[in-house]
Amino acid sequence: MKRPGADTLLLTGGILMTAFLLWFAVNSQLSAVPVARAMLQGLALSLGQAIDYLAARDPSLKSLADFRYRDIAYFALIDRSGRIRFHQNPELVGELVEDNRYHPAFSAAEPVENRVRLGTGEEVYECHLPLHLPGEAVVLRLVLHTWQADQVINRARTGATILLTLTVSAWVLGFLLFRLHKREARRREQMARQEQMARLGELGAVLAHEVRTPLAGIKGYAQLLVERITDERSRGFAALIVQETVRLEGLVNDLLDYARQDDPGDGCALLDETLFYDAWNMITNRADGQSVKPELSIPSDVRVACRPERLLQLLINLFSNALQAMPLEGTVHVKVTEERERVTLKVRDTGAGFTEEAMKRAFDPFFTTRPRGSGLGLAVCRKIAEGCGGGISAANADGGGAVMTVLLPTCRERRRS
Repeated sequence: MKRPGADTLLLTGGILMTAFLLWFAVNSQLSAVPVARAMLQGLALSLGQAIDYLAARDPSLKSLADFRYRDIAYFALIDRSGRIRFHQNPELVGELVEDNRYHPAFSAAEPVENRVRLGTGEEVYECHLPLHLPGEAVVLRLVLHTWQADQVINRARTGATILLTLTVSAWVLGFLLFRLHKREARRREQMARQEQMARLGELGAVLAHEVRTPLAGIKGYAQLLVERITDERSRGFAALIVQETVRLEGLVNDLLDYARQDDPGDGCALLDETLFYDAWNMITNRADGQSVKPELSIPSDVRVACRPERLLQLLINLFSNALQAMPLEGTVHVKVTEERERVTLKVRDTGAGFTEEAMKRAFDPFFTTRPRGSGLGLAVCRKIAEGCGGGISAANADGGGAVMTVLLPTCRERRRS
């Protein structure tokens, strides 16, 4: 069973922490409303008891005129007919109440609460409480300012907003740091790969130069033996020597191509059918007994930022890889598209495709699944593609076979950059 990586664990932890913070913020916001309401209700009951006590001791209700509290907007006593028995504004005493919000308080067991808006535009808390004066029942209309209660809600709302802002900021910062970390990891990986490629290239170049001269001598003498020996069996052995030296020459050339320290993108090449058929003919001339045909889909006047000889080498290696995947017969599909100053080249064969391991290591130097392969063909392709400012990838085609995708900048894009 595959164990989760550090990135997955960090992401999971971040999601869980975010979910907890969101729950906490929403819960705090929702719980603030009933807390504020309970504050107002408790204050209204306390003030109502005090007013009830004063009214019971002074049936004339004159003592109520001196009752003050900072949270009281106003209070009034209303009888069953709707007439105001007392109001903090003496001019309203004896007037009839225009609304019926006080009616339920005569029969309700609990205070009747409302949020109403005064003529000044202020929203206040209105509570109706039944009071029992000597000989009659009245309703206390107590209107309170909601500043303190609203502060509880506002503090909860502000806290939730700050918490959500910090959470979003943390995610944005984490995302940026994650991208920087990934970019740095890719840069280190690319530098390590380039250093490895440079070391392998230097080693390959030394070996190639040391082997090339004696190899040419062996090949020359073997060819001379083929021409002069009359014994068929001995001539066959000499021909085998020539064949193997030709293969070794190909390996030496691959090593030299891989070790070349040039700039493949320092040029401009026309990617047309002529170039493709030149590369195709070079490969098929070496193939024996294969019945493989190409199918090309190439728009006209496509120019890429790559030196022509290096682009030709790229195509030769791609075609060689495709032909080796189809020992007897098949089709190599080539498709070129251009979009937004980038050219996409796809080479698809009808072979068996990549195994999982071969897919991961397709571009590693000296990795090959073929007994007589050098393992440098696709490595050289990647070096050329990346040297031109593009890239290359390998995948299995949906209908079977493998597909190599090469991205290259156009000459126009290279000149602008």
